Amino acid sequence: MNGLKQLAMRVGEAIGALRGRPPEGRVYAWNSALDSLRSTLTPRLTFTNLAALISQGKDGDLATTLALYEEMEQRDLRLRSVANTRRLALTRLDYEIVSASESMQEGADQTLADDAAAYVREAFQGLDGLDRTLKHLATAIGPNLAVAEIEWENYEPIAVFPIPSDRLTMQLHQSNEVRIVTQEQRLGMPAATPKFIVHVPDSVSGSPLAKSLSEAQAWIWLMKKLALADWAIFCEIFGMPVRIGKYRPAATTEEKNILRTMLQSVGTNAWAMVSEGTSIEFTESSQRGIAPYEALLNFCNRETAVGWLGGNLTTESTGVTGGLAAAVVQDAVRDDIRDDDIKNESATVGKQLITPMAAFKYPGRDVPLPTFRRVKPETVDRQKEALLLRAAQGAGVQVPKAWAYKRLGIPEPQEGDEVLEPVDAFTAGVMEGNPEEGT
Repeated sequence: MNGLKQLAMRVGEAIGALRGRPPEGRVYAWNSALDSLRSTLTPRLTFTNLAALISQGKDGDLATTLALYEEMEQRDLRLRSVANTRRLALTRLDYEIVSASESMQEGADQTLADDAAAYVREAFQGLDGLDRTLKHLATAIGPNLAVAEIEWENYEPIAVFPIPSDRLTMQLHQSNEVRIVTQEQRLGMPAATPKFIVHVPDSVSGSPLAKSLSEAQAWIWLMKKLALADWAIFCEIFGMPVRIGKYRPAATTEEKNILRTMLQSVGTNAWAMVSEGTSIEFTESSQRGIAPYEALLNFCNRETAVGWLGGNLTTESTGVTGGLAAAVVQDAVRDDIRDDDIKNESATVGKQLITPMAAFKYPGRDVPLPTFRRVKPETVDRQKEALLLRAAQGAGVQVPKAWAYKRLGIPEPQEGDEVLEPVDAFTAGVMEGNPEEGT
């Protein structure tokens, strides 16, 4: 940790002493003097420096490597766009708490399961900061780590708070658990359940940053960054018109000064004054008609989309034949990735929030745990559903009325509502063709 940040920590301690300790039930509280300081890591980044920064995270300095990954997203619009697309595919979905009774065998305590689900639903409705924290946990998609704190009161959660990434560390000589740096514990306190939620979507042994998506992205990101810098220099040299003035070998100093004045006043920064016997050549670095920098940038953008979304046609289809059909196929791949993100989030919330909630609420009892689940969008062909329901009724299959209304997208009528008169399939035009008049 650099000297500036150590100074900020001492200032933060003084401010904390004057204003009192954090609110009861919380270990971590926002400290503007400490947490607002961020080191800039990427302006002069090289491949050697990048390797060192990634290694720091795997060696325990999680904050530095996570700061690198965050800065990459802040400075690259394409990366930020595809990362948000991936995360929004998860966080834009509504969630539900599903009772374990839906999958329990007969004879199990379904009443207790339903009671536990109702308790969790009610607690989640009043849980301050839940939506914000779920979005924060979704930022683990990429870096592979995000942490939140739970505030408990009378053995019930009353609020959840995101933990800034620059407070995360590990002490690998002791254990491989994530730790939270606080004013009182500079080496960090364990981010243990039930106080903290540690979301590691792709669980691996050792550091949670090992083999993360952001690590693979970092190399592509740096390649793109360097290509942009070289392309800017290329455009500066070859994109700007150059004024060249030539003078005779026997020209006097006064004639040369006049020529220099003329070149400086023509309105361009690129000019040269040479003898008539001197020649200047500008050689463009290209081969077989391919612009190297543009091709490299397009490659980096495609690889970024493939890594995050499973394909690049969801973000671009320039020059692609059959792009619409290919994009539809790639969208199915992206659904698989989204489903995996949903599964990982459900497992984290279930194990690290719902499980301790049920343990505190029902001490000593084997409670069937409810499930936190995102509601995936479903495309329903209403006409096919109507035909299926009619066929089911004709075959004598008993269909729950509430389920039928839901599948058809029709609100169930309430008492006193006027309803349409029922008609048969022939009159409604379900059957193909229309009867001729008079037949």
